Order: sequence, then C-alpha cells, then structure tokens
Amino acid sequence: MGQIFRSCAYDIETKTCCVYDADKFHANCYAHSGSVFSIHYLLRQKPYNIMWGGGYVVVKDNIKDFLKRPQDILGLSTYLTDYNFDMGNEDFVKQSYYKDVQFICENNKLWNRINVWDEAKKYFDWDDTHSVKYSGYLLNHTRKFAVDLADYYKQSRALTKGKEEIVIDLVPVMTETGGGTMMALFNGASIESTEELAGTWCGDLLQIVDELPKEYEIINCCIAEIWDKARYYYCLFGTDKDSHILKNDTGEKYQCIFHSLKQERSSARYVKVDVQEEGIKYATEPVPQAIVGVL
Repeated sequence: MGQIFRSCAYDIETKTCCVYDADKFHANCYAHSGSVFSIHYLLRQKPYNIMWGGGYVVVKDNIKDFLKRPQDILGLSTYLTDYNFDMGNEDFVKQSYYKDVQFICENNKLWNRINVWDEAKKYFDWDDTHSVKYSGYLLNHTRKFAVDLADYYKQSRALTKGKEEIVIDLVPVMTETGGGTMMALFNGASIESTEELAGTWCGDLLQIVDELPKEYEIINCCIAEIWDKARYYYCLFGTDKDSHILKNDTGEKYQCIFHSLKQERSSARYVKVDVQEEGIKYATEPVPQAIVGVL
C-alpha cells in the first residue's frame, strides 16, 4: 500500500490545528496540491508548527524519534488516535514510551480543528494559477533559517510528460516524518537536489514572509525528480552534439544521480536523448571522471 501522510499545521498556544489527508507523499507534494496550498495559505497569515506526518511513525519503535521535543509530540497528536496504536496489548503497555502515546491520544481530542481549503484556493487563485506563490521567504523561526522561495522555484521547476510545469514543494519535504521524499525521488534526482535536508524541519515553527529578517541565514534548497527535470531542460535548451541534455544556454550539461537502497547517491550521470518515431527516449551515462596527474 505505501505510507499515507497527513499535512498538519498547528498553533500550540491556541491549541488550533489544520490537518488534511495528504495521501502518499509523491501524490500530494506538489505546488498544485490542496494540502500544500492550504498549508502555504496558513503560513502566509502567521507562524505555525508544521509536520507532514506519516503513518509509519507507529511502526516498530519509530515513534521514539519524535518524543524528544514537546512540539513534536503535540504534532503527532494532531493526526494520531487510539486507532493507530495497539493500546490494549500487554507488551505495548510495558513500553517506555507508553505514557507519551497516552498523551498523544488524549490530546488528539483537545484540538480546535479548522478548515481553510476554500479560503486558500481563492487566495492563490488556484483555478487559474494551479500553484501556490513562490515569492518571499520561508522562515524557520526555530532554527533561524530561511529559504528564498523564488530561488527554490527556479532551481526545482520541472515538466510532466504532458508538458505541464510542476514543482515539488519545499514544505512537505522539509517537514515530513520520514520516507516520503525518497519516494518522490524514487527514480533519481537532479544533482543539485538537497534531499539530505528532508525532514530536518519537522515540527518546527515556520512562516512565509515578504521581507527577510536580518538575523536569519538563507540556505540553499532544491528538489527535482530526474526525468521531469530532464524534460524541462530538454524543452528549454536542447542537447549538445553528443545528444546530452543541456541545463543552460552556455553549454553546461544536465547532471543527475540515482539512489541506492540505502539512499546513498550514485556518481554523477548525463542524460542522453534518443528521438525515435514512437517518441523521445531518455537514458543516462556516467560523467567521465577527471584524470589527475601525479607530479
């Protein structure tokens, strides 16, 4: 079946939360997704703690990784209930984190739940734009980091087979509880992608603003799937004499990577285009390693 996620924005002080079914990560992590535009809308109004909560946090002892900070425990309580835990199992009752699970289940009933779907859709003029806005800065108040959203969009935008421009949104990637981003990049990624940052902002207090506060450090972020990005560059810049896709008009080649089962990166690869009667075929080949002379 695969892991199912919930998009969770929550205000700890007012005990208010907004939670939506976000399905499998790679189905609802895009700029046109209802879960994404609802969270973006909220973050443009005021700060919220954000957790793209997956169902796998209750598998084995995974939940122990989210019991170190109060804001994370409360984040889990926005979408987990007694139904998700084997509360009556004698072995489970003996677990060191059982009281935390009880707290999660009890607090699940205490949230004031809001629905901003319609307001968010209107705010972003979704029927015409089919996207959230990529302007301003995504702030992490917990860590004093920021991402330039326009720059993120420029690096991460891609094309579907139907030539529709898309982008994997940064919020679900940075705030997921685990396993989601790598499913979105299952086939591989552009070499510029920063998938190692996935989940590092889970449960943190975020906000989207127009002006960058002085005390915040801008960090570089990019998430682009291998073939969608290749398609985007091919349509814009074509290929060189070797049929390798270019990434700009200066002749630089697009490079990509694959991931191992352990989520380790492969060496860099070029994408080669083969135009056939039935359509365009894409294939990769290794980037030649530089030969270093020894004096």
